[in-house]
Amino acid sequence: MTTEPCSPAVLLGRLRECDRILPRPGTIRSPSIPAVPWDEFCDPAGPWLARCVAEWQERGGFRHHRAGIVLVAFRFGWLACCATVPEYHLGAPLPSLAGLHVAVTTEGRLSGLRPTGDQLGESSPQQWWAQLSRAFEPLTRALHTLGGPAPESQEYWGNPVGSLGTVLWRLKRSGLPGDAIATARELRAATGREHLLDLDPERDPWTRRTTCCQWWRNPGSGYCEECVLWNSRSRRM
Repeated sequence: MTTEPCSPAVLLGRLRECDRILPRPGTIRSPSIPAVPWDEFCDPAGPWLARCVAEWQERGGFRHHRAGIVLVAFRFGWLACCATVPEYHLGAPLPSLAGLHVAVTTEGRLSGLRPTGDQLGESSPQQWWAQLSRAFEPLTRALHTLGGPAPESQEYWGNPVGSLGTVLWRLKRSGLPGDAIATARELRAATGREHLLDLDPERDPWTRRTTCCQWWRNPGSGYCEECVLWNSRSRRM
């Protein structure tokens, strides 16, 4: 945590601002969207994960099957960081991802996380990463079963690691207090995969992924501001 302690009311206001600028668990509440247990969603033989991959393929018009697979990992990594990184940065108790459910639309889109509301007893970078990676690992194994890269591939793991930087960059850009770059360094170190996220305070944006989420393969898409392809020949054209 790099933010000075504040009153509960001020902290609540800051977290509500995070809800406004990020897709956090409290921002998508629709009784018509099924809430699926996380282990059920990650079952490669079940109906949810394969449909989620197909939904990405259809939405992006991808020819590469790997694109939809990796984008599922991107989506969960992004939502999980949005649900937990602000709490660590601002000094709030870390939400628990144990017993997690996810909201899945009828089209198959992973639209949001549904934590139980429980909190972790410890709010350290190590505890943050331990629970996020514990949730992420079964997803990587399942995506591999569906034809994706090996579970330890950086094509998967670059997504939660890269997303922690993006979340903190957005918090800093929105004027929320605390040293976002220092927090990014703390959390990046806890992942043991520091090479997957490049941080440079002299650059704008100061966070940059070193792996690709695959969305650029969409014929009509652009590039993320923190994209690893920021200086590629195809981007300059």
